Amino acid sequence: MPKVVRHIVEYALYRLLEGVLRHLPWNTALAMGEALGSLTYWIDSRHRKVVWQNIQNSDLGFSKVATEKVAKECFRHFGGISFTLPQLLFMDAEGLAQLVSFHGIEHWDAASRSGKGFIGLTGHFGNWEAMALALSAVGRPLAVIGRKLDNPWLDRRLRTLRTRFGNRAIEKSGAMKESIKTLRSGMGIGFLLDQDARSKGVFAKFLGRWASTYPTAAALALRFDIPVIPIYSYPQDDGTIVVRAEPPLTIPRTGETDKDIQNATQIMSTVLAQKVHSFPSLWFWMHRRFKTQPPIANIGSHPDTSEESLCPSTS
Repeated sequence: MPKVVRHIVEYALYRLLEGVLRHLPWNTALAMGEALGSLTYWIDSRHRKVVWQNIQNSDLGFSKVATEKVAKECFRHFGGISFTLPQLLFMDAEGLAQLVSFHGIEHWDAASRSGKGFIGLTGHFGNWEAMALALSAVGRPLAVIGRKLDNPWLDRRLRTLRTRFGNRAIEKSGAMKESIKTLRSGMGIGFLLDQDARSKGVFAKFLGRWASTYPTAAALALRFDIPVIPIYSYPQDDGTIVVRAEPPLTIPRTGETDKDIQNATQIMSTVLAQKVHSFPSLWFWMHRRFKTQPPIANIGSHPDTSEESLCPSTS
């Protein structure tokens, strides 16, 4: 199938699904998505295998029984996120205020008042789409680095909806220049740290395993002496979502740039891993986070801090 035709079909199917799901009650769409996620666990053997391998090879120390329980809950959770996304993206500020509550937001506000910008540290944990949109709806927008989707119609559609309350999308191409400009304007930049950086990352321990991790957040925090605010979302049993901002991380400095970036990246990875330990079913285990592994001799090697290496996609 020609690419243009495939894009048209994909976009048409998305708009059809969007048109149905966005008008359902939130908890109805959530329940439907969770049910589909539970079914997907049994029929999607490829992703089920990835989830099992990731959990079993982590430092959680789960038995097979515990692994199966978390794996099923993970599929169920992300099924719910998928089915509620269309409604979320069209929700007005009042609806978002009823859905999402904030705790520790004073840490976010203190960082914002510095006027130097800041790093909002998170991961593919909880409902990060709801978190970003709800923050922007209460006057706390973020800039997020991301690459365009392959489908241009779908990319424009989602980007417009995600930025309608003031969030910004920074193109991956030339992202470092835009990131610096964004920070100098006093705006925060959100980073999902749990992506495989392939050859462009530094190796940090995450859930007991080496993981190639983009050094962007650490490099910017150190270069501009800006705070790093961990912030995570926690779906509740009643369908609502709690967003918690935490005090800024303490990032030590030795004066050796490469070493400081390595240490800061490890600190951030450890903080995210602690959340996964506490709420394992809320993390995106389907991702091949540990695909890139270091040769033994390269563990702890100096990070690549070129502009290209410091521009991860955080979509």
